[in-house]
Amino acid sequence: MIDSTNEDISASLTALSHPRRMAIFRLLAAQPKAEMSFQTLQAATKIRTTPLVHHLREMEKAWLLSRQRKGQETYYTLTPESLMSSMDCLFEILNMRYRRAIDLGAAA
Repeated sequence: MIDSTNEDISASLTALSHPRRMAIFRLLAAQPKAEMSFQTLQAATKIRTTPLVHHLREMEKAWLLSRQRKGQETYYTLTPESLMSSMDCLFEILNMRYRRAIDLGAAA
């Protein structure tokens, strides 16, 4: 079984359940280095400072991105390993369920 806890899976999915956070995730994923400065993110999303900081922190708490200071700028980078692990675990659960349903159908 994939090494993701229920809490990890829930945190990843909850962090992406808000449309603005999903937009931020997709925007970062579209970048060559999956990285953008706060200023660039704000200009691209048109989200005011306080809500943007909140959404970025929620994503950071779920291990979906990391932040790093470079001079005067703060850069955010996708770190999707946690989400990928959660998705692998969900896929494995669904795949086991699907195989079990097929086995039960074949046995009938």
